[in-house]
This record gives sequence, C-alpha cells and structure tokens, in this order.
Amino acid sequence: MLARGGRPMGSETRPPLDEALFLVDGTYTVYRSYFAVSRLTAPDGTPTNGVYGFVSTLRKILREWSPRRFAVAFDLEGPTHRNERYEEYKANRQPPPPDLVPQFEIAHRVAEAMGWPVVEREGFEADDVIAGLVRRARERGVPVVIVTADKDLYQLVGDGVWVLNPARDRLLDRDGVEEVFGVPPEQVVDVLALMGDASDNVPGVPGVGQKTALALVRRYGSLDAVLERARRFRALWDAREQALAALADGDDAALTRALAAARPPAAWLADLEQRLGGDEGEDLAARFRAVAELADDSPPKDVRRALKALEKKTQARTWLAIADNEDKARLSEELVRIPMDVDVDVPFERLVPEMPDIVAAIELFRSLGFRSLTRELEEEAAAGGWTRETVAASLETEILDTEQRLEQWLEQAGAAPALALDTETDALDPRRARLVGVSLAVAPEGGAYVPVGHRTAERQVAWDRARGLLARLVGREDLPKIGQNLKYDLAVLRRAGLEVGGALFDTLIAAQLLDPGRTTSHRLDDLAQRYLGASMISYREVSRGGDEDEELTLDLVPVADVARYAVEDAVVTWQLAEVLRGELERAGLAALFDEIEAPLVRVLEEMEEVGIRVDGAMLERMARELRAELERVEREIHELAGHPFNVNSPQQLRTVLFEELQLVPSGRRTQKTRVHSTGQEVLEALAAQHPLPARVLEFRELSKLLGTYVEALPKLIDPEDGRVHTRFHQLGAATGRLSSSDPNLQNIPIRTPLGRRIREAFVPEPGWVFVSADYSQMELRILAHLSGDPELIRAFREGRDIHAWTAATVTGVPLDEVGPELRARAKAVNFGIIYGMSEFRLAREQGMSRDEARAFIEAYFARYRKVREYIDGVIEHVARHGEVRTLFGRRRSFPELIETDEGTRGGLSRPQREALLRQAVNATVQGTGADIIKRAMVRLRERLRAGRLGARMVLQVHDELLLEVPQAETATVEELVREVMEGAAQLAAPLAVDVRSGPNWAAVH
Repeated sequence: MLARGGRPMGSETRPPLDEALFLVDGTYTVYRSYFAVSRLTAPDGTPTNGVYGFVSTLRKILREWSPRRFAVAFDLEGPTHRNERYEEYKANRQPPPPDLVPQFEIAHRVAEAMGWPVVEREGFEADDVIAGLVRRARERGVPVVIVTADKDLYQLVGDGVWVLNPARDRLLDRDGVEEVFGVPPEQVVDVLALMGDASDNVPGVPGVGQKTALALVRRYGSLDAVLERARRFRALWDAREQALAALADGDDAALTRALAAARPPAAWLADLEQRLGGDEGEDLAARFRAVAELADDSPPKDVRRALKALEKKTQARTWLAIADNEDKARLSEELVRIPMDVDVDVPFERLVPEMPDIVAAIELFRSLGFRSLTRELEEEAAAGGWTRETVAASLETEILDTEQRLEQWLEQAGAAPALALDTETDALDPRRARLVGVSLAVAPEGGAYVPVGHRTAERQVAWDRARGLLARLVGREDLPKIGQNLKYDLAVLRRAGLEVGGALFDTLIAAQLLDPGRTTSHRLDDLAQRYLGASMISYREVSRGGDEDEELTLDLVPVADVARYAVEDAVVTWQLAEVLRGELERAGLAALFDEIEAPLVRVLEEMEEVGIRVDGAMLERMARELRAELERVEREIHELAGHPFNVNSPQQLRTVLFEELQLVPSGRRTQKTRVHSTGQEVLEALAAQHPLPARVLEFRELSKLLGTYVEALPKLIDPEDGRVHTRFHQLGAATGRLSSSDPNLQNIPIRTPLGRRIREAFVPEPGWVFVSADYSQMELRILAHLSGDPELIRAFREGRDIHAWTAATVTGVPLDEVGPELRARAKAVNFGIIYGMSEFRLAREQGMSRDEARAFIEAYFARYRKVREYIDGVIEHVARHGEVRTLFGRRRSFPELIETDEGTRGGLSRPQREALLRQAVNATVQGTGADIIKRAMVRLRERLRAGRLGARMVLQVHDELLLEVPQAETATVEELVREVMEGAAQLAAPLAVDVRSGPNWAAVH
C-alpha cells in the first residue's frame, strides 16, 4: 500500500506508471492541509499551513514517483455548471476560514515558481478539469494517477486510472476503492447521491447516511434499483390496510406461495379483482407483485403478518424517505457525477513538471517562513549547481533573418565536426505543428536562430529559400546531427520538406540508456542541471510574453526572445553530447547506442509518419455487435445466477459466487476486508465448478476491449490519410523493449477471437498486403545461447518441437509418445522458467498437484543443468554488482539487490527480493530480445532503401515486425525480412522467423 515501489491496494503488483499522468487536486490538497497542519504563519503574519502541506505533499509525490507527466488542478472562483442546474449548490456551505482563503492564491504562486503546470477552467471545479484530462489520457493510452483523498474522485478509477491518497500512501485501483470506500468505482455516484454532501449542499435523501447508502447500493446494485424498490415499498405501504381487508376472506396461504415464486396465479388475481372490482382490484394486484421483491431475497412468510409488520420495521422510515425524495436523489446524482467531457485548453504534452525558477522559489519559500523547505531547495541548488543566470545569458546568439546572413553562417559552419539543431513550432504533435524557426549550433559557446514562421516578425527568411540553404548543412550525410528528442525534429523538418542526413546523437536516448529505470527525469532542462550544472530558460518564461495569465505559441513571441530560448536548446544539446558520449563509453554502452539505439530513431520516426490504416467503419459495426453481445452475456450471467445483479460489482459477484452458488473459493483474499477476490485467476479456477465465472470473464473481456480499442480507435484515425499514427517510445520499458501510446497497440490480444476481430480492422492500402515476421520462441533460443545448455541448443539446431522435446527429455517418455497434456506442461515450464515460475503457479495453470509441479521443475533443471547454473550465476552477479547486462551490453540496475554484511542494501523483504531477482534474470533474456529486434529493424530499413523497395515497417509488437508491402514485392520482401531478422544475431540456438502475408493484421497470424 506504500507509494513508490509499494503494493497498491486491490492489486498484486505495482502497476506500470512510468508514462503516467499524475493529476493533483490542488484545491482539495490545500483545504485538507489547512486542517491537517498546525497553524503556521509567514513573518508578515500571512497564514501558510495549507500552503505548507500543499508543497510538502507535491514534493513528496515528485520525489517518490518521479512522474514524467504532472499537473495541478484548481477551482476558480465563481459559479459552476452545477449552479446552473441547482442554484443552491454550495449555497449553504460555511464560508472557508478567513485565514484559508488567501492560501489558494499563494499555492498558485508556489506552483508557478516550482514549475508545476496548473490547469483550471472557468465554470468548472478541479474535479471536472481532472476528469476531462483523464478522458484525454485514456484516448492516448496514457495511465493516470489522481492524487487526492476526496472520495468523489473514486468514481473515475478504472482501467488505467488510479487514485493515490498522499496522506496514507495508498494507491487505489478498482478493488482498492471497494476496500476503502465499500463499493467499486461504478457505484460511488449511487452512494453519494443517496447520502448527499452537506458541505456542498448536495441534498441527498434526508436521514440516509453513508453507512445506509453503502448497504443499500451493495445489496441492490444501483441507485435505479434502490429507487424502484422504494417506489414499490411506498405503493405497498399506502395500500396495506386495503390489502389486509382484501385478504380477510381470501386464500392467504395461496398468495404467500405465489408471491414466494414471484408469479401470482392469474386465477387468484382474477378473484381479487372481481371481489374488489375493476381498477381498484387491478391496482392492488399489481401492488401484491411487489411483495416478493420486498422480501429481502427470501420467500415471504404469511403475507398478512408481513403486511402488519411493515410499519414496525425501522427500515420503513428509510424506504419511505427514499420514495418521497426521489427527485432529490436524482438531482444529487447529477451534481456528484463528474462529467468527462470538459475540455481544458492546454496541450497534453505541456503537462510535464518543468525546471523550477529556483531563485524565485527560494525567495518565495523564505518569505513564507518555510525554513526547512528553503534549506532543502538551497541544498538541491548547491548539489545541482543551480544559478540565477541561465545558459543563454552567456551565449553568443545570432539571428539569421536574411538570406545573406544565413548563407554566411552556413559557410562558416561547413567545417564543423557536428551540427546541433532544434526546431521551434506552434504545436507538440509533429503532424499538426507549423515550423516557426530552426536553431543551430556547431560549438559550445553559441549558436544561431533562423526565423521562418513568426507572425509578428519584421524580417525573416521565407521557408522556401531557407529550406534550400539549410539543406546544404542539415542534409549532409557526413555531418553528425545532435539534438534532444530528435524523432520530433526529424518529423517536423521532413513534413516541411527538409531531410536530415548523417549519424544521429539524441541526448534523450543517451540519457535514457544510461538510466533505464527512469528514476529521474530526462527532460533537457533536467539533463542540463544534472550533467552540466546549468539552468535553462523555461518554456513558460518565453511563452508568457510578459502576461502572466496568457501563454502564447512561439509564432506570436518576438523573434529575439525565441532566439535566446532556441539557441540555448541547441547549445545545451551540443554540450550534453560531449558529456554523455563519455558516460556511454565508461558504461560500456557506446556500441549499443551507436549501432542500435541512435539509428533506430530514424526507423521509428518513419514508422510514426507512415502510421497504419484502420477501417473505422468496420470497428463501428463491431462496436454495435459487441454492445449487443455484452448485453447477451450479461443476460446469461443473470440467468445462471437466478436473478439480475451488477456484474461489475465485486461485492455482488462475491455474494452470487460464494453464498448463493456455494462455489468453493481457492486463491487470495483482498488485503483489508479479507473477502475472497473476484480477480481473473480466481474466476478461472472457479470455472471448473460452474459456468457463471467463465461468462463473467467473457463479460470483462468484451467490456474492456470495447472501451479500450473498438470504440477508442476510430477517434484516433487521422482524417487526412485514414491511418492511426501511434507514438513509439524507444526505451519504453526498462528491458529496452519498445512501447507505444496514442494509441497503445501493444496489448491487443492475439489468441482470443475478439482480439483477432480487432486486428482484422488493421488493413493495408488497396493493392498492398501485410507481411508479418515473428521470431519463433525467441526468448528460449536466447536462454539456450546465454546458458550454453547443450540439450536446448541441440533441440533448436535439429529443428525439434522444443516443448515435446523438453517433455520427453525431462520425463523419459519417448518423443513420439508425448501427448498434448505433457507437452503443455513442458511448454509452461519452458516459457515460465525465464520469469521464475513457481511450483504453485505451474500446478495452478496445469491442474497438477504441487508435488507433481515441484517434481517436474526439479526434473527440468536436472536435465537442463546449464540453465540452472545460468540463473544462479545471474543472481550471484547482481548481488555483487547491482546490475545485469544483455548480450549486447544493455544495462539494467538493481542497486537494492547488492548484498552487504547487513543484508541487501535496499532492506527488502523476502518476497520483494525474490520479485526483483526474477526481474534481473528476465532482463538478460528479454533485454537481449529487444536488442535483436531493434538491430533487425535498423538493418531492414537499410536493405529496403538499398533495394529501392516500397515496403515499409508499420508496427513492432512483442517479437513481431509488421510491414505494409506492395503486392508485387511480397515474395521479395518475405525472403528479405527473414534473412535480415534471422541474421540479426548469431546464436548457438539459431534464430528462426515465421513469415506470413495477408489482407489484414489478423490474417497473418
């Protein structure tokens, strides 16, 4: 449950949050801090306890999580959209303490000085702003962590969205919300609507508090169901005297039996209607039908006694209150539901923590009386070499705003050993960005800026002319190019008609390669601070244009201001390249960088530009089908359960599985409540006992893929070309593997029918085909090579079925007698051994006893002794050196595993240490796989260009490379891609590649 490295509530492992957007509820944080922190005042008497808690909380988050994306949301003064719906919203709220009010404005100033992006929108609260950003992040496949203790925001938690309670260091996923609040996220609004919120004047239902609201929603599943039940209760309550009179000479026992079955017989009702007459009888008969639903899920006892007892039940007051205040409950539902459609006018890419204005921050903290925080900043400044002057203050900056000046500068720079460059644009998406200017540097003392797209410039070079002149230097193949995140600059310049030639040195990639764990930021200003001890001009400084409230795009900023900022970027990357080159060489990473990572930048830029064609109409048809399928599966689940319930509610699902169906649970319980989990592993185990768990798994898969891909992908199709342009992250995983976002195409299932249907929507251009090249059993071949195990190597060299071979060699069963079950066990061990598979997991997955699983694993290592020796050797190495390496030298650090006389340096528990050791072993194998496929991509690009082929790489997922190929080139490309990929590394167990072509992505598998 701890932050940074701790286990989140409701989950087995800490989720991958390296790319996550952390959204802080700034208003709530200041408010809570005001009451949590003892009274503090600045030397001038200004109250500061809320601000102090705010600063401490955010610095703690940044320190422990090192988020790459970050923003703080605040309320703005004035009415909100909720006041338009309900004028009394927050009308009765007690005014905030007078000494709290000024602290919100101070918190704003602190955020500005510390480089924390602030997001807000007039007419909306911080909650609404956060929800709008959550929606945008989900559309891009970016995880989100909402930093707050406000229960209202629990409703946003779901796939890829967590809540982090900073006060308790709890990271809550869906199950975690249920553990701490009592219901899962999708029921939070229902509970809040019933209980209301007096502080915000959300009415709720009078007399219904949190405990009652939770109990009702847990039992009946939704606000709709609770209100329907209340209406029925009110109807029966109003008719109880009439009903008792009707029963006086009727067959009470027959009615009781009928109501227990919830099917009152027509004859009985007809008799009732005849005795009472017409509408009155029909109305009362309808009321009787409600009795079964008011029986608390058990058959009603004698109906006469039940009717008389209604008024004696204490819950009657609750039901009547709900029935009589349905309008308030509905209004409250509307008020507490946070809309996801709020648009926040800030580029998504700007949501990053920037370098602080350290001098301004220290002065502000000192003026607020924050002595300890001031001291911390001063120490950080001293350690990092922060100074008041930026790099730009000491640089020579030339503005090349005429063709003559540009030609002269280029001529003088022609003999330089390298060229650092940076583009300035008006947008962060290279496909939408308009070029504003280009900065250049060929020495560490200064550089030049070429303005080409400023709207207010008196003089600048027309791009058509500048492009031709710049091509002389920028296009030179013999001149290395330096930059930060060069993939962006290459894309912008390519779209502007200027190709960048020469070898590349990307300072971002170099820094990430040196620190693959992403424990620190790799932004240019942070790298400058870390490696050069230098402070840089922030984007905020140059884009504000003297107006603190308005951020301009650079095309509207004066040329001189942009020139200082842009040249500083180019010069700093030049200086960083010199430092990072030495760091790479000392770390033994120079060859990996030069031969694989640096040239891969071009490959990925071209793949992003090409994109992949998606049939949006097919996905829209599929969405309609899946919604209907989802409803069908839900009906099946209800039929199997014997009644409707909320399938998304773990609590209700637990009731159905373990109480009503009496299934025997095996597996973990949730941490706090100690109730049985309803996670995937548990449901898979329960599927052998009853068909309902399998249907729930199907329901979840349908729901997740519908929302994540089928409905989301059409929104990401570029209308210009009908293609989706995913963004590749070159070092997206610590192992070196690629990742992707906007959208994330790495996790579309490949082996499920639904996953294959989604892949059918990925199609080539007319007249083209897809060619898929997939490494066969790549990681096992790497393990065989790294371990040198003769049995594994022999099997691969002879082209054996490796899993059948393993089964035969481990058990002694003749190869031709190995059956499917035994082969499946061997396959599970072959693939699982790389990830440290335990006997428990093998037993669970293969339906074996733990003794059988233990014996199989022991026999495996007895046969493949070199594999055991290799794993032990990696563990011994990481305990001594705190790092592991791949075959090509890629490094992954595990400093906490270094053993000393007192134990491991990290003070790890046994489970934590074992988990990290598994990661260390896996990193050598999976990391080598990443190196090999990246090497293949670089070589394949060269071969395709050399052969003047039109084929182009469009996706890289796991061990697969997908190409879009003109039909006439299919055979040639199939042969070429197999040759290149199989030759990317010479292993003792030779690489093998499966190559297939087809009309869509699904067809090539």
